[in-house]
Amino acid sequence: MSPADTRPAGTGSADSRPASTSDGSSAAPGSALVTKAPPADADRFLRRIVRRETSAPRTPTVVVAMVLLLVVAAAVGTAAVVALLDERIAGVDPRAVVDAAVRVPGGLLDAVVVAIGAVVALLGLWFLLHGVLPARRPRHAIRSARLGVVVDDEVLASAAARAARSATRLAPDAAVGSVGRRTLDVVLLPASGVDVAVVAATEAVERELAAVDAVPPLAARVRARSTGRIDG
Repeated sequence: MSPADTRPAGTGSADSRPASTSDGSSAAPGSALVTKAPPADADRFLRRIVRRETSAPRTPTVVVAMVLLLVVAAAVGTAAVVALLDERIAGVDPRAVVDAAVRVPGGLLDAVVVAIGAVVALLGLWFLLHGVLPARRPRHAIRSARLGVVVDDEVLASAAARAARSATRLAPDAAVGSVGRRTLDVVLLPASGVDVAVVAATEAVERELAAVDAVPPLAARVRARSTGRIDG
């Protein structure tokens, strides 16, 4: 028997060579091959990108708040400097304004202070809610295993209206769609005296939404206008 016949069954001559890893380096004989896994934060990165594209920016609110604060700070600082220099602003002495406010009857002064405080509190509450509550753009995300896909709500509404028109054989302008946060409404506008199959249109729109698989999911609602329209 030759020495080659003493090898175990199923073992080829290639087993004696070092295994090669995915980066081109050689692994030790007998060791398992190690492949590079995708980055652990890839999904988090995609979710962050999609959230940024579907959320409305709060930059305008921050700019308005900063401008208001700067205006108030500039007015108070200017009045303080003018009062210290014993000067006037547009012919008005700030100290005279303060003295006149002090001489106002107590009831009226309290009412003015309460009114100003209420306005400031409402502005602060508005800015707080605008910064804390989620704000969204008219967009929806589409489920994808590898990519972050975002589509405008107008595109979803147009696709749903087209599916409803195809199922009911209506004219191109006889269906109108609108998309909310979790609902998609399609209004059918048949000609006067023409009945439409609302059930068939609803099933078509639901199939379209199932194919799109938007996030958050949308519930289809199809209805036909009772008055109808007159085609000229």
